[in-house]
Amino acid sequence: MSRENNFDIVRLSLAFLVVFFHIGYLSGNPLFANLPRYFSGHLAVEGFFAISGFLIFASYERSSSLKDYYIKRAARILPGYWLSTAVCLFIAFSYGSFHIARFLFANLTFANFLGGDIPGVFASNPMTAMNGALWTIKIEIMFYILVPVIVWLSRRINRDAVLWSLFALSILYRVLMADHNTYALQLPGQLSFFMIGALIHYHVRFFETNGKWITFAAVILYAAHLATGWFVLRPAAVATLTLSVSLLAPTVKGPTRWGDFSYGTYVLHWPVIQLFVAAGLYRDHPWAAMALTVISIALAATFSWFVVEKPSLALAHSRRIKNRYPAVTPS
Repeated sequence: MSRENNFDIVRLSLAFLVVFFHIGYLSGNPLFANLPRYFSGHLAVEGFFAISGFLIFASYERSSSLKDYYIKRAARILPGYWLSTAVCLFIAFSYGSFHIARFLFANLTFANFLGGDIPGVFASNPMTAMNGALWTIKIEIMFYILVPVIVWLSRRINRDAVLWSLFALSILYRVLMADHNTYALQLPGQLSFFMIGALIHYHVRFFETNGKWITFAAVILYAAHLATGWFVLRPAAVATLTLSVSLLAPTVKGPTRWGDFSYGTYVLHWPVIQLFVAAGLYRDHPWAAMALTVISIALAATFSWFVVEKPSLALAHSRRIKNRYPAVTPS
């Protein structure tokens, strides 16, 4: 997008929301047991998916071909993901554990649920998973695969009818799976947030023109969700409010003026927290442990962006341009 927006700072804020959410769950210190109540990881993930719906449909519409689209998507998500996997393997080797085959297969196929642990690593921690935050990446990958199909259907039927139908079917699935939380949180259940992002992308001018009233309606909708507990009210409210801040609020750059550190923060924070838990810092010096965790995650995300993600994106961009405009050999 060429217009000024808050996507980077909102995503970074959501990523750190997840960080504090997981500190509460992973640290094992009662001092931080209430963090998940105030820093909702589920809300953050839903916000991520809403932003993805907006940006990924925009990316596909701007792509010159299906190949061009998938090259962009792969360049954005794979290098940081591979880095997080490599970090986990390095930790395992430092523990003297080389039973990594199952973990490596599960991570390289995005089926993290098949091998979340490595034997002997983080065995004394309250949770032993190497990187439990990566469960959302497979959903993101499936979104990438689905977008061309959804656009194809939209162009042959009716775009809004297709997007709203998928939104409604997603909510229906989520309601039917209410007693099976593991399944409810997977792709069909998260698609509703993604679809609101897509709808706002396709109606962005209307959204910007009427943003004040749409945002007010979303606040009322979210308040109604909190009062009733009805999930059916949540996706439109959360997704709309996330995109309202991203598109309508005054632009805030903060640290994102130097780069997009949100993805590195998200994929690397879990093993960093686990290392400090394993070292006993959350038991003996909890506040110092939290401060060191945040600093370490920020440094890791900075490394990920400047050393891995940004160069990979630049390389993919240069190859796409080269393929689109091949050099002409003089005759």
